[in-house]
Amino acid sequence: MKKAGSVAIIGAGLSGLSCAQALQAAGVSVRVFERGSVVGGRCATQLWQGHLVDVGMQYFTAQTGDFKKELLTRLRQFRPIISPILDKDNQVVPSPSGPRFYVLQGNNYFAHILSLGLDIRLSSEVKTVTFRPSGIECLGETYRAVVSSLPGPQTARLFALPQSPADFDPCLVALLEYAGTDLGRSRECYGRILSKGDPVQASFCENNKVGRIVGNKTVFVVEAAPRYSREHADAPSETYLPALVRRHEELWHIPSDKMTAAYGHCWNYARSVPDQQRQVDLPPGGFICGDSRTNSIVEKVWIDGRLAAQEVLKYLA
Repeated sequence: MKKAGSVAIIGAGLSGLSCAQALQAAGVSVRVFERGSVVGGRCATQLWQGHLVDVGMQYFTAQTGDFKKELLTRLRQFRPIISPILDKDNQVVPSPSGPRFYVLQGNNYFAHILSLGLDIRLSSEVKTVTFRPSGIECLGETYRAVVSSLPGPQTARLFALPQSPADFDPCLVALLEYAGTDLGRSRECYGRILSKGDPVQASFCENNKVGRIVGNKTVFVVEAAPRYSREHADAPSETYLPALVRRHEELWHIPSDKMTAAYGHCWNYARSVPDQQRQVDLPPGGFICGDSRTNSIVEKVWIDGRLAAQEVLKYLA
């Protein structure tokens, strides 16, 4: 078995990248494995119909001094979202964590910035790791520690845990393009949040992010509710899209004949279920970070990646 760096990190989402940056800054050799072709995980941006659309994390907030410093030093091209988010009664939904921001180049650009200078192996899926007294085997090499930033159920399979450190909900996402601008009630707000029992959980108008939408178009990102997502997670998009589209157009008062394109995507592990994190016994040298033990909020997972790095450093010492 080939000797490799000190630490392997599985998953190049925001928490994994944050953990890797903190470890590398402390002088630790780190290698990040990512099964996808890009970094960022659920902080995803897609070029669709010529538009730059955030198909994962819609926005982020900054409460702590450390995270604000990170944004100011690493990421300068972020802008506030001025328009409010409204609930089903058209009341403003406050943001307890402060103003909502987006990145001009796409929210995934934040992950790209975090990845600079790191040893990252893209398109490298790690299905299992083997813990031995001599070290932890991962893809033919041996490490002193392994950190999983994957969602709880995937981490449980990776580390052969008897249970997941957290429960996760799936989320169906619909990208909808319409001809024209200022359609229906699209100028009233950036997003709409609905109550439980509705097939739609939230709907956001990407036109509120300056420079993202091209031509005379209006683009929305619609997120299905957890229950609806669970019921249709394995179904083709043509099965679940019609109900989401109908409800979305009712919310925004948009004529259905204005639609020019639609696309469906399923996040199987979209976000951790609140208050469903649990303590699990990890094997020596095994660590976790991200929303398996905190909220699925950008700032929270970034902070947790740094906390995991401190845990790893203590173990290595």
